[in-house]
Amino acid sequence: MSYITLDEAKAYLGDLYLNAYTENGTPNDSLLIEDIESITALIDSYVKRAYDYIITGNQSLKLLKSISEKLLKSKCYERFDSSRVPEAIENNYLDAVMRLKDLASGKLLLPDSVQEPKANIFESNMGENNCERAYRGSIFTRSKMRSF
Repeated sequence: MSYITLDEAKAYLGDLYLNAYTENGTPNDSLLIEDIESITALIDSYVKRAYDYIITGNQSLKLLKSISEKLLKSKCYERFDSSRVPEAIENNYLDAVMRLKDLASGKLLLPDSVQEPKANIFESNMGENNCERAYRGSIFTRSKMRSF
C-alpha cells in the first residue's frame, strides 16, 4: 500500500513531474510509479521495525504521506538534475529520513496507533541514574579482565 497515489504525486510535483518523468516528449507514469513504490518500500522498512501491523489510522497515514512527498521530490530531482538540488529539498529529505529513524527507534510515535512500538533491543540503560534497572557496578574491573 502506497502512502501517496499517482494523482497526488503528480499534483504535488507540478511542473517538476513533467521535467523529471518525460521521455521523448511524453510523460512516463511508470517511472513515477516505480519511484513511489521505492519510497513506500523504504518507509515500510523503517515503520516495520517499530510496528507489527499495517498502518490504517488517518493521522498516521497523513504523516507517512508527508514523508513520502519529501522523499519523492528529492527522488524527482535525482532523476531530473541531481547537480542542482535546491537546499530546501535537501533539508526536507534529511528531515524525512530523520523522522523515519525516529519512528524506527520509537522516539516518534504514530499519533493514532493502537499498538505500542516494539521494544528497542539496541537501547541502553547504562546512563539512567534514577532507574531501578540501571547497572550501578563497574563494567571493567581488574578481576573481570583477568579472564581474558
